[in-house]
Amino acid sequence: MLNPPLSLLSDDLLAYLVTTVANLPFEQENLGNLSLADRAFTQSCQKYIFRELGLSNTKKVSKMLKNLKEVLDDKPKFANHVRLVELANETAWLFNDPTFTSIFSLLANSPIPPHTLLFGEFLGNSLKIDDPILVVRWLTRSFFSQTLTVLHLSDCQNMPLPIFLICPRLREVILDNVGTTEKSYVKYPDELCSGRESPSPAVLQYRNSHSLVKELITPPPRFKTPVVLWSNLRILTVAPHDKEALPYLQPILDAVCNTLEELYLTDLDRFECRSKQVLLAGLVNLSNISNLRAFAIFASIDCNKRRNAPCLAVVHDINTVLGTIPKANKITNLSFEVDIIGGRSFSGCLDQDWVGMFGEIIRISDGKHLELELVMSVSTNHLGVDKEGQLYMGITNKSASLSDHPEICVHIWNPTFWDRGVGPFPRGQVCGRCRR
Repeated sequence: MLNPPLSLLSDDLLAYLVTTVANLPFEQENLGNLSLADRAFTQSCQKYIFRELGLSNTKKVSKMLKNLKEVLDDKPKFANHVRLVELANETAWLFNDPTFTSIFSLLANSPIPPHTLLFGEFLGNSLKIDDPILVVRWLTRSFFSQTLTVLHLSDCQNMPLPIFLICPRLREVILDNVGTTEKSYVKYPDELCSGRESPSPAVLQYRNSHSLVKELITPPPRFKTPVVLWSNLRILTVAPHDKEALPYLQPILDAVCNTLEELYLTDLDRFECRSKQVLLAGLVNLSNISNLRAFAIFASIDCNKRRNAPCLAVVHDINTVLGTIPKANKITNLSFEVDIIGGRSFSGCLDQDWVGMFGEIIRISDGKHLELELVMSVSTNHLGVDKEGQLYMGITNKSASLSDHPEICVHIWNPTFWDRGVGPFPRGQVCGRCRR
């Protein structure tokens, strides 16, 4: 049993401690240790230890299934904790495995069956699904047809479009490096392509998935009804450097003009080159997004240019997009994260139209309260702390016009703030109203 001071804590505080540990790195190992430390933690830890079921196509998966089946046979209530299932592209063979089907039967009989599906390469070895029709048919006949609300697809070259028709309750879709190769879907049975209720997700996030996004917008003729409905989309996150996918952004914006509340052009690929800034003017028009509350952009300013060569007018491009926001708007949050690339001269960065940006922000605010976040960082490490600080100060000084508008709450961050123990703002989130 617990000894003081832990024995003096309420059950709610003990549960809070477990939740905190579950959100830290190496959570499975830490939760296991905490569960063994004292019985007071055991039940709360088990909810997180068994929350995810991840199955990769490795030599160990059969042994893992066997061990898991033995645990669930002994403690069948553990199956009630599973909320997320992760499957690799080439694990279709599992659908005929008796141990796997037995485990899924337990999950199906849970009071709250899993509602999140992660499907892709993950810990597998292939970027392609062996039998896409089998995968869609099996998922459609599983409990996911009634429970699926979050679908995360990753690292797959032949993702079948009917996978979005698994469950009409689908509310969140994440596409990460996903493509499609099927053009006609003539080999797919009718029941997988038509006669099913289309989902209407509230959240969509995509990067490096332009071929699949294209089919979501305009499905092949084989589909008699839309694959997804855009009527409830509230939050949209897109990779700002995804040159091939950005042309499909505006058709989505036009379809969600009455519902979209948050737009984030901030989703970065860990492997992409940040210096390849894509100009957004002509690709993004926000004039008809009547309920937009939050807008965020990640941009790169590359100062590594030849002598006397012009620097790409990145901030002016952002200002052009901001200029499409009408004066009568519902914007409450604007966020800009700027990655400055260069090793010597940063005049190209200081010469950007920062004054014009802050002028657009004042226009958008139009006297109403607005939360503004500006994050600046230099990618090179050999500039020197003093010069880097001068650069940040030079940009900040160009925001002097904001001082005349107390309704605009300004939050500025740069790496020098680390010395004060202050980290950057979370990317892709709306901050609450400042209390100052």
